[in-house]
Amino acid sequence: MGCTHEYINRGGIKNLIINCRKCEYSSSLLDKNCRKNIFSILKEKSRIDRLIMEGKEFVKIFDSDALNFLKDLSSLKGDIFSFNYRIDEKCRESLKDDIEWYEKLINIAENDIINAYKVIKAKIEMERVSKPIILEKDYDYSKCKKEFLKELKKMVENVTWIGDEESDYYYAHKIQPYIKPIFFDSYIKMFPPDDAIFMKKYEIERKGKGIEVSLYSLSSRPEKLYFILPPEYNLDKEYLLLLQEVKEDLAKHRPRDTSFMEEEMAREYFMKFAKEKIKEIAESRNINLKMEELEMLSDIFAKYTAGLGILEDLLMDKNIQDIYINAPVESNPVHIVWQGEEYTSNIYFSENDVETLSSRFRSISGRPFSEASPILDMGLEDYKARIAAISAPLTPKGVAFAIRRHSITPWTLPKFISNKMLSPLAAGLLSFFIDGQATILIAGSRGAGKSSLLSSLILEIPQRYRILTIEDTPEIPVEELQSLGYKIQSLITQPITAMEGTGIEPEMALRTALRLGESVLILGEVRGDETKVLFEAMRVGAAGNIVLGTIHGATTRDVFERIVYDIGVPSTSFKATDVVVVAAPIRIGGGIEKRRRVIQISEVVKKGWGKDVDPDKIFADIMKYDAKDDELKATDLLDMGQSEIIELIAMQWGMSIEEALENISLRKKIKEEIARKGERKPSLMEAPAVRDANNAFWLLIEESKEEHGKPDHKEVEKKWMKWYRDYSKGYNG
Repeated sequence: MGCTHEYINRGGIKNLIINCRKCEYSSSLLDKNCRKNIFSILKEKSRIDRLIMEGKEFVKIFDSDALNFLKDLSSLKGDIFSFNYRIDEKCRESLKDDIEWYEKLINIAENDIINAYKVIKAKIEMERVSKPIILEKDYDYSKCKKEFLKELKKMVENVTWIGDEESDYYYAHKIQPYIKPIFFDSYIKMFPPDDAIFMKKYEIERKGKGIEVSLYSLSSRPEKLYFILPPEYNLDKEYLLLLQEVKEDLAKHRPRDTSFMEEEMAREYFMKFAKEKIKEIAESRNINLKMEELEMLSDIFAKYTAGLGILEDLLMDKNIQDIYINAPVESNPVHIVWQGEEYTSNIYFSENDVETLSSRFRSISGRPFSEASPILDMGLEDYKARIAAISAPLTPKGVAFAIRRHSITPWTLPKFISNKMLSPLAAGLLSFFIDGQATILIAGSRGAGKSSLLSSLILEIPQRYRILTIEDTPEIPVEELQSLGYKIQSLITQPITAMEGTGIEPEMALRTALRLGESVLILGEVRGDETKVLFEAMRVGAAGNIVLGTIHGATTRDVFERIVYDIGVPSTSFKATDVVVVAAPIRIGGGIEKRRRVIQISEVVKKGWGKDVDPDKIFADIMKYDAKDDELKATDLLDMGQSEIIELIAMQWGMSIEEALENISLRKKIKEEIARKGERKPSLMEAPAVRDANNAFWLLIEESKEEHGKPDHKEVEKKWMKWYRDYSKGYNG
């Protein structure tokens, strides 16, 4: 019995959809009757980009290699069945034995085309080896035999991917579809590809249950695979049908209370609705559900109705920094940046997914997102993420998303040392600059780690200071820092992509911040007209104790040109900048993987500025990245104590250059010790422990000043090391 099917063109992709819901067979390639139906349909509709089998519980999608394999087999089957008509009548008698062999081949091909392929290959090999002696009177036989073998070879010459494995291996693994239970919209591959080489495995914690993630390298191309198996994709069919029925009930349901439409109430409402309905349907069918099973099914239902679906699992993976969903979504796997490395994945979103996500993001942000307003820039506070979405007419193939996930806990300088983003000396130097109230700009490309480095420097600010942050989309972990005792006030401005009148303009927010009193001022990104206000305030000393900010730029020259030439800040005002730190993603040794590194710490030279400023002469490198050793190293400016900014801070602190260098060296040793102990106990490199270590350092410095009139750095080092030895032993954070 054949299956009903239809041909649909979606966004230029030709889909052949087979309705398997009422099929009496198993809707699996392992079923010979199912295979027979598929090959029959493919014979008529071979020019397709995707084959979709819609079953009662699962939807299977074959495309790319899997679909090409099916097309190869369909073509081979067609060739076998038409082969009889290509045999010359004069040859039939002389090829009597071969005709009998062919009739057996037909029966084999009917049920298992892969086995038929192997039978043909075996026949060709046997004839090659045997090479019978042909007498002159058997000339016709010889000619017919050659033509017969020639046709057999033509049949199988394009099918090069079948080896010695059993047929079921190919039907179950080699011709592998993307699968989704009928209740969900996202498709995933259930098995890694044949060329996948296992690297590591770990679990994402969700509601007390682990979601398994495996990482693979791929031998056939320079790429890595992020492979996730959410537990809901392995649910029993009985449970999937339960969820589907609850979903259908929800479509008919009209709630009396409209409060569920509020974003924060929606999940709770859908959880409650699912629990009641699942329990009701289960009881009517005599399905004995345990309480934990009811909770699990209700959570899954809410996740895929009021939540973000499988995207939630990715956002909960602390190893992931970026998630890219490219259009058209059904043809592009979700792309992931995992600990700075780029990975493809086994996840494909559907058009329904992106429509649902677009609607959810509009609701959360309160901002428009449509053809009239095709750009959406917003924060996803629950997951500490920033979302940039684009749609038609900006992208012709549908909606696409770029999601930047922030660290749930603030980065720290010892963590950066551990990850080799900077050296212990660089960490000590930056800590010294922050304590010395320097104005610092952190430059770099997208993904270089600018915002993470900015957050780590906040922990180097003494807790007695008040901090104001200005961002268009929250990236600085303000709440976490507040919970650690830092006095932070966050100001959120209108995003650069937002329509006019949809938020407070950055310039107004900055003017307001300058009126909020003496504070540390942190700009999430330096980029617009507000920069003129900032630099004027810095020039006249009205910008607070410390000014920190990030800016896009690959070099110090880029930073100067961006601020002076692009934004229009007078070059004389730029001189208010003390230090520029440049970060970059580096391909160590020219390899494919990128590693985040601080490649330059430069000071802005204050002396010798004329009317015309040469950007190449106003920066002096204090530390420079050495690619050969993969390390940020000191220049003579630091080693010889010739840095203007270090000299200025030393003068303000009433100490000599030598004593300032001792202070930097002590900070270096402290950061190095935290990173060393953190290798065995990673929690020591997290923000709470680093805050405690910094506070202990400042208290010991004050104690030493009171006792000696100025800090004795050797004594402070000895006392701090003893304190930290005891602290680290007892720390269980």
